[in-house]
Amino acid sequence: MIALALVMAVLAADTPAAAETAKAPAAKEAKANKDGLVCRKEAVIGSRMKSRVCLTQAEWDQRQADSRQDLDAAQRNRPLVSN
Repeated sequence: MIALALVMAVLAADTPAAAETAKAPAAKEAKANKDGLVCRKEAVIGSRMKSRVCLTQAEWDQRQADSRQDLDAAQRNRPLVSN
């Protein structure tokens, strides 16, 4: 249950619509370095500190696609609530 909430929180932050409507002041544009890595600072749940994560653009894209698939799967497998 907690894991699902964490996945949903991460996905909510990764969606393009959410990013356009509410840009956080701490969210800076990622820059590619000479090795082709794109570094971003991500919030760590349970901490005020941010963590620096460096991946290639293809890895960032794959990470976002995986998160989207996980969220879709979690929403499809939701138990039905009967009245």
